[in-house]
Amino acid sequence: MTFPGTPPSSVTIVGGGVVGLLCAHHLSAAGLRVTVLERDRLGSGASRGNAGEVCPDLVEPLAAPGVIGSALRGLHRPDSALAVHPSTSAELVRFLIRFGLRATARHHDRGASALGALAKGTFGLFEELEALGVDGEAHKDGFLFAFPSREYAAKALTAFRRLGAPIAAGGLLTGAALADTEPALTEGARAGFVVEDQWSLDPGLFVDRLAERLRRQGVELVEGARVSAVTDRGGRAEVRTSAGTYRSDAVVVAAGIWSRELVRGLGVDIDLVAGKGYSFSVAAEPPPSRLVHLGAAKVVLTPLGKRVRVAGTMEFERDPDRFRRRRVEAIVAAARPYLRHADWDDLQEEWVGPRPMTPDGLPLIGPVPGHPRVLLATGHNMLGLMLAPATGRLVAGLLTGDANPALSSAFDPVRHVRRYPWRVHGIQPVKRRVQ
Repeated sequence: MTFPGTPPSSVTIVGGGVVGLLCAHHLSAAGLRVTVLERDRLGSGASRGNAGEVCPDLVEPLAAPGVIGSALRGLHRPDSALAVHPSTSAELVRFLIRFGLRATARHHDRGASALGALAKGTFGLFEELEALGVDGEAHKDGFLFAFPSREYAAKALTAFRRLGAPIAAGGLLTGAALADTEPALTEGARAGFVVEDQWSLDPGLFVDRLAERLRRQGVELVEGARVSAVTDRGGRAEVRTSAGTYRSDAVVVAAGIWSRELVRGLGVDIDLVAGKGYSFSVAAEPPPSRLVHLGAAKVVLTPLGKRVRVAGTMEFERDPDRFRRRRVEAIVAAARPYLRHADWDDLQEEWVGPRPMTPDGLPLIGPVPGHPRVLLATGHNMLGLMLAPATGRLVAGLLTGDANPALSSAFDPVRHVRRYPWRVHGIQPVKRRVQ
């Protein structure tokens, strides 16, 4: 990308989730004047209620060989990790078809390589933030992957070794070795292994401390600003909101799933759908000593003080904000056989958040086709927290001219963008207030 004219001196960021906030951090550090507009509370959406994983050694696209068959076999069960509701739209059907076409070894390996390149140096980026006081109180002693059978665990271990993950000495753990590694698990976990060095942190605390740091840097953070239009004309970009109109040299749309509606006003459609995730917390004594992946259950247990965040499920439907009690019940049913002494009758901090999903599992980072002053930074699937610092670094590089061309090409939004015919005929779409 070559920014038109002189490099920008001011940027408006639409979306105050972790991706938007870390774009603001890197752009401010590069000397630009930055304003962040958030429709609700900073970090709302998918930024606060996630499992808090920072695991650059494990990044890979969701679309992988065998994932479609596995999902379809469990789709009829009420406690399935995947839910696709009957009222799905044509857009979602089209997305699922394109997702299925990418669930091949060739596409998966290419995607994993691109994600690995983007995530390179992630721990260093988080350590730089910690030095600035942006600390999510990270656990840094790796993740435990636990399974109900030795065979299931051995298959997963082989896949992780192929990915190059740093497996702890001892490899496959069973019986007393697994119980000693994690006393918080019941006998339902019969085999597992530890992937070393990976982090988990408190995402809500991380967002709050990041926002505090940005304010000290002079970044303007505006909450409750619902965007009605983003425009790019006359050498300036403009964002109209319920809190007023903001003009700047460039705009970064980092609004998660709502990014799709926002760029429709520019005459483009992006292939992005909401894959909703749920979480809640329970008291457990003792809590797990580190983040635990329950491989067969598709549930993650994250220790946050004396409570445990329990996160999981993938739900596709029209309404990105709708909370469905049945999905929480499905997570409880899946996790209950594994976590010892958890109070499953007292669920707290229940949450649902729409993760912006792309068919190939890679984020969209770069200019909107035909609008070089408007950049997208969305579509991070289930990797938003982990990839946010690297995304902010890439966005800053794109706007200042320092981006790695090969890296920026891999995440160029053009691969998932369709131009609307009304742009050709001069017809403007109806604008809806969405962010």
